[in-house]
Amino acid sequence: MPDWELTEQRIYQLLKHPYQIDKSVVENMTSAYLEFVEELFAYIGNTKDNKEIIRKLNITYIEFATIKAFEESTPTENNKQKIVFLNKLITLIEKEQDLLYRQMEYPKFFINIESEWKSPICTNSDVIKLIDIMELACGFFYLMDGLLRIDNKALHLIDVTRIFEKMFNVNLGDIYKKEEAVIKRKPIKITEFLDRLKSAIIQKSKDEGYYQP
Repeated sequence: MPDWELTEQRIYQLLKHPYQIDKSVVENMTSAYLEFVEELFAYIGNTKDNKEIIRKLNITYIEFATIKAFEESTPTENNKQKIVFLNKLITLIEKEQDLLYRQMEYPKFFINIESEWKSPICTNSDVIKLIDIMELACGFFYLMDGLLRIDNKALHLIDVTRIFEKMFNVNLGDIYKKEEAVIKRKPIKITEFLDRLKSAIIQKSKDEGYYQP
């Protein structure tokens, strides 16, 4: 089951603080909100147990509703934007709950043919680590205009990591923490896996007699 906890979400950390927060922190809520939406959708999409999803959505709704009630009980100029985001989050949870109930009531209208496809490939964890797959995903994502969505929507990192997860039957967990782990490595190791792939290709070229340095 995908690892997704509300208390670890950046938007929750920003909103739960009971005191006034600096405006620069409030401005971070937009990106934190988008991260939350992406990860929530990924969790729902990858979790097969509807009962577990409903429980998670219920807990999330209660947490945000409680924070909102507190903020409204002690109104300040600085918490107006917090309440706006809380309203958006609560509405999102309600809509996802409604969608899930409809899916359970009318399953034939929600059949996803692609979800039945399962990749026959898995990685050897002794050779390829999760951080290696994340390194690849980051490389594809960072390559300007290298990848595009066919529906012309904005491409997000989670779109790329989902493909790798499905292709190799892995769960990358918190992709933003893993992304940070990739880009914060020492210069000599920052493209360690890509360097291994390069060496493997060069070796194959040598073995076939094509390589001429």
